[in-house]
Amino acid sequence: MLKLNKDSVFGTFVIIIGFCLVCSVVVSSAVVALGPFQQAAIANDRQVNILRVSGFEVEGSVAATYDAHIEAKLLDLETGKFTDTPSAEADAFNFQSLAKDPAYNVAIPAEEDFGNIRTRTKLMPVFLSKDADGNVVRYILPFYGQALWSTVYGYVAIAPDGNTIKAVTFYSHGETPGLGGEIDNPRWQALWVDKKIVREDGSRGFNITKVPDHQGEGKDYDVDSLSGATLTARGVDNAAHYWFNVAYKNFLENVRKGEI
Repeated sequence: MLKLNKDSVFGTFVIIIGFCLVCSVVVSSAVVALGPFQQAAIANDRQVNILRVSGFEVEGSVAATYDAHIEAKLLDLETGKFTDTPSAEADAFNFQSLAKDPAYNVAIPAEEDFGNIRTRTKLMPVFLSKDADGNVVRYILPFYGQALWSTVYGYVAIAPDGNTIKAVTFYSHGETPGLGGEIDNPRWQALWVDKKIVREDGSRGFNITKVPDHQGEGKDYDVDSLSGATLTARGVDNAAHYWFNVAYKNFLENVRKGEI
């Protein structure tokens, strides 16, 4: 049997390769072992953000509160109607990754792509926030779009009238802290509350603007832009415009007509 000379170049490479293989096995094993915990953490974070706009406080555990008040449905954006997909599957529907899959996505016409996202899934998860009697108190809609530095992802809660915003939160973005990052500021998010998505004539209502009209015609629709972060605010406004007035348009119209 050949004796390995650890001080030779060959011996050094053998030791390095062996060490790398051992580390690879350890890391791979850790990834596999921790996978369920990672998925649980992701699910918990999603539930926390959905509950944040649900109108219900967490009582006991996040999971228990979520199960008590949230029902997931999968929405066909073209028809604006829910599919028969089981709630568990709708809850786990990953629209972010599937938006890149040709089997699940559609290209957005350039003239409609206000959020600058290019493609979206044909279906989207919608979360129904229900009271103890099973009545829907809010429809929670995921929405996203390109801001200044990143794609901004959030949830917006809509009242049962299909037109009144009740809450908004953003759970993922890479905007500048203290500037565009102020989209996370509860005081700014509170400005969205009770704003109307469309006007009585059906035209666009909700609007983030540098010159809001708080007393006149725009008081039910206008939200102040972010000081020092005009481009981020514009990106969020464009994203909201796309999802409210294009992607979710048929669904929200169905809600307003009482067909959901």
